[in-house]
Amino acid sequence: MIKVALIGFGGIAQSAHLPAYRVLQEKGKVQLVAACDIDRKRFSNKMEINIGSAEDDNPMEFNKYTDWKEMLAEEEADMVDVCLPTFLHAKTTIELLKRGYNVLCEKPMALNYEQSTAMVEAANQSEGKLMIAQCLRFASAYTFIKDAIEAQTYGKPVSAVFRRMSGPPVWGWDNWFMDHSRSKGCLLDMHIHDIDMARFLFGEPNAVTCTTKDLYSGDDIVFSRLMYDGIDVLAIGDWAQEGTGFTADYIIAFEKATVKMDSDGVTVYPRGGGAYMPELSSQSFYEAEIEFFIDTISSGAVNEVNSPSSAATTVKLIDTLRESARSGGSIVSFEK
Repeated sequence: MIKVALIGFGGIAQSAHLPAYRVLQEKGKVQLVAACDIDRKRFSNKMEINIGSAEDDNPMEFNKYTDWKEMLAEEEADMVDVCLPTFLHAKTTIELLKRGYNVLCEKPMALNYEQSTAMVEAANQSEGKLMIAQCLRFASAYTFIKDAIEAQTYGKPVSAVFRRMSGPPVWGWDNWFMDHSRSKGCLLDMHIHDIDMARFLFGEPNAVTCTTKDLYSGDDIVFSRLMYDGIDVLAIGDWAQEGTGFTADYIIAFEKATVKMDSDGVTVYPRGGGAYMPELSSQSFYEAEIEFFIDTISSGAVNEVNSPSSAATTVKLIDTLRESARSGGSIVSFEK
């Protein structure tokens, strides 16, 4: 059984990671031994973020700390789950890897590609493994598309549109999301999900163009176009929709069908046939990603689904989109 310590007990830890650990602990795969947050009130105050809130009846017991170095000095842990604000990812993860821990670090990997490559280097020199929590790579609504592309179930993809919308994330510690220097705005923090999916599904684009609008801190509304041979991808990210709930969807046209994902699930519309909803796994993608990482630690298997170098390349693509936005939306070649 893998013993886990968690650093940062904010919204994503409470609403996504903690429920996953409860299920995996019931499976006998993991034990959450401790968690740390600089604000001890986090352990008693349930947080609500755009994707939901903490479970009301989570029965898990674990030791609680306000200093992660003290926590790791006191606890035996095989893996550390880093749920800190983005600007702390690189420094904290690198130190943990130098100590030999296996590290799951929340997305986005780091503030820029330079920091991301430093994390990859640290992982290459560490006895521990590193994985970045690009959770959609483990979501059945997206792996369904991945499988369809590889099997050419509906022929080749010809167009794709991804959208991800939310009210402003003002729940973060010290309002860090709304500080562009610490979050890099919606472009890096939320839009990265769909940019990573474009890479996961279609590979590396030849070139990109991007425009952004600033309403809160910078790069709050994002329109990105990724150009491939034979297909263009449009991705829209917007966390400036004050008062609205979180939504995410996609519509992907293939030669023989169109596949749409929305709040109702995934629907396939064959050309000339009747629509149907494929049967997909009901497992939470947060649970699936953590279970996958735990299994690689236990087995020693190589992570070929979501490697640190791939996560770093996604941040590089975000940097390239930002370059385009800063030059008024000009077309910028993407250097793989």
